[in-house]
Amino acid sequence: MVNTQKLLNRALDGLDYVGFQLEEMGITDRVNRHNVMAYAFAEQKNLEGQIESLTAKVGTQKARIEKLRADAEKRIQNTVDFALTPVRFTRDQVKALIG
Repeated sequence: MVNTQKLLNRALDGLDYVGFQLEEMGITDRVNRHNVMAYAFAEQKNLEGQIESLTAKVGTQKARIEKLRADAEKRIQNTVDFALTPVRFTRDQVKALIG
């Protein structure tokens, strides 16, 4: 099994070599392990920020849905209570007459 650190070092050495060759040709001096690592870390932080943003949006929507559910349950219970008021009144009147 190949050692991961050795493989990574070989890849970075190759990247440095390509960057050196490009720099020698006057094409660019931005291809090296430090710039690539900085780019990778910046992208990682960007992705972490996007994930946190999505997590916050999901949490907000979840709370909103929970509030709507609770409001709906309360309205349903109030409607049922209102609809049963005449029945309860009649029942109480009959109980009072029967004794």
